[in-house]
Amino acid sequence: MNLPTKKVLFGTIALLIYPACSHAENSQWVEWIADVEAAYAQVNNLNYSAFSNDENDDDRLALTVVLGRYYQLSGNSRMHVAVEFSTEDYDQFSLMGNTEVGANLGVRHKFGLGHNVPYLQFTASYRHQEVKADPWSNNSLAFNLEVGKHLTDKLTLAASLTYTSVDGGRGEVIVPEISSAVFDQSFWHADIYADYILSANWLLSLNYGRREGDFHSACTVENVNIVLDTMQVKAITSDTIFGGCVYQVDGSNNSYSSNISYAITDHSALNLSIEHFRGNANSLSYRGNNIQLSYNYRY
Repeated sequence: MNLPTKKVLFGTIALLIYPACSHAENSQWVEWIADVEAAYAQVNNLNYSAFSNDENDDDRLALTVVLGRYYQLSGNSRMHVAVEFSTEDYDQFSLMGNTEVGANLGVRHKFGLGHNVPYLQFTASYRHQEVKADPWSNNSLAFNLEVGKHLTDKLTLAASLTYTSVDGGRGEVIVPEISSAVFDQSFWHADIYADYILSANWLLSLNYGRREGDFHSACTVENVNIVLDTMQVKAITSDTIFGGCVYQVDGSNNSYSSNISYAITDHSALNLSIEHFRGNANSLSYRGNNIQLSYNYRY
């Protein structure tokens, strides 16, 4: 783990275990954050290829743990600090397996009192990801702004905008005039959410997301030649995971997802999520589907 990562994590952990140095008149501890998610997913077009003859599918197992606490800043505002740990394993493409550690800080403000009052939330997060295929390892910094409102006792709408900057390693130079820094990326992501309580134990969630900016795609050498002839590639390197090349382009992505959640107890739930995504970069298009089943526990 590099020095900047250690500084961020140790600084955040210190906030979690040591009381705030300055106490505002209304500041007080609210509650701890202790969330665990265990998930199984079927991932279609894992390599995000634009060519149907080399799309790769796989099964993924993931475990995520979030630990933190909330601080009440005033009657309408509160802050949270948290650390996150996650790991992913893949069945066929084991080199995609990774571990991730990160920290995030967020502040939420409600514009008044009551259940139906809108809120505004700002979150900053840092993550370090170690991938078994070393060139894919990266550090990322993200800033998110979200606004939401309970329209009724059952329906909630929210929208968010996120900017992410990813700092990745450099791979082997295979095209001298093109950079090999495929995983140095920056992009914007906008989301619209809708949550609807079907009954005391059932929750339906719908989401539309759009991403604009850098992304990477992996495919065979033969297909990369087509990419180089038809569009502007910003970076390219050899790929040890899928056996060809991985390249970076500037484009857009639309994702549509739905989630049905069943509350087992007051602290745990089962979730089934289905996602369809479509991306474009000049004349090439990218698409796929993901299905995930997860168990969530919240302290």
